[in-house]
Amino acid sequence: MLLIKMALRNLWRRKFRTVITVSAIGFSYGLLIFFVQFQTGGKEQMANTGIRMQAGHVVIQATGYNVDKELEKSIKNPGAIDKTIHSSDKKAKIAWRLFTTGSLRSSDGSVLLDRLVGAQFDREKNVSDFPSKMQTGTFLTGGPDEIVIGAAAAKLLKAEVGSKVQLSISDIDGSIVRVLLRIKGIYKTGGASVDRGYALMNISRLQELLKMPGEVSQIAIFTDLHSSKGLAKELRRRLRGQQTEVLHWQQALPTLHQLLLVDTASMYIFLFIIFFIVAAGILNSVLMSVLERTREFGVLKALGMRPGKILQLIMSEAFLMGLFAIIVGLAVGLTMSYIVSIYGLDPADLAGGEQGMEAAGVPLTEKLYPKITAFSCVWSSLFVMILTLISALPPSLRAAKILPVKAIRE
Repeated sequence: MLLIKMALRNLWRRKFRTVITVSAIGFSYGLLIFFVQFQTGGKEQMANTGIRMQAGHVVIQATGYNVDKELEKSIKNPGAIDKTIHSSDKKAKIAWRLFTTGSLRSSDGSVLLDRLVGAQFDREKNVSDFPSKMQTGTFLTGGPDEIVIGAAAAKLLKAEVGSKVQLSISDIDGSIVRVLLRIKGIYKTGGASVDRGYALMNISRLQELLKMPGEVSQIAIFTDLHSSKGLAKELRRRLRGQQTEVLHWQQALPTLHQLLLVDTASMYIFLFIIFFIVAAGILNSVLMSVLERTREFGVLKALGMRPGKILQLIMSEAFLMGLFAIIVGLAVGLTMSYIVSIYGLDPADLAGGEQGMEAAGVPLTEKLYPKITAFSCVWSSLFVMILTLISALPPSLRAAKILPVKAIRE
């Protein structure tokens, strides 16, 4: 306890240096906390958006479909697989999808579709983001000749809700099929590629046009993000030998997964920079303190203070400095995270316009929010404290080795 009192007194003797060091480290640490929590929340939102719009937490496809996307590689018995999924996870939501490409043509324009989705309207509206993105009209209702397109596609076609457009696709035999469809709704996600080249129609009608009755390209399963790996593993075991492959969303959406990994790598680079600032600040402050107090340490050793006690004294000063910096950092970082968690950050504002940001084909139109967790605060605080003590160790050892006679002469 005496060492702590002496350490506090020594820090207070050099108020300006202590305040500057604690403030610099604390503010840097506060930015670290905010960045980690915002990045964690943003990654989860990106993953969930991509999962809802392009896949599922787990997807089941015919073996090899994820490589070449051929119509022939389809699931012939989706109903039986549904029963297997429900027996593994009764709370999971399931949607069947049939994928192809094609083109839409109106009297005033045309547009190529990178992905035409045959969807179950009753299931899709419970798992997809598209029903909530409708700009005009409504989502699919089950009518045989209705289609939902993006705002960019509607602009190219110069069409609106209720307009008729001609859909051209190739069926499973390679024959060109043309059919007139009526636009049921127009959505806007903010992603340029999605709003132009993505359209949805009822799966039963698309199965008929493609001559694929009862067949689907993908069974998308929606469950908890963090438990989805376990479900994928269980389904792989239960569906072994059925000419299907079970993919976790990280395998089904490899580009998005790689982007999130790059984002994580950038976070670690930022952490390294912050920790370097902390280490440099503590080392500089403690070293200057030791050099200025060389005579003082010599007198203490001449009076009988052991080298170990001097080491403990300086380490106590560093510990207190680190503790004060952590308190300041937590106050700054959690305040920033709390404010942003209330209002969020709009990707459109970050992009500098009305058009939202797009990452790996996933439109980021929802506001981004940090994910405030006790774990992120605890591990980062412990790391900062450990780094503080390690940085203070070399100057402390220098002080402990000071020779009393030589020190008093300086």
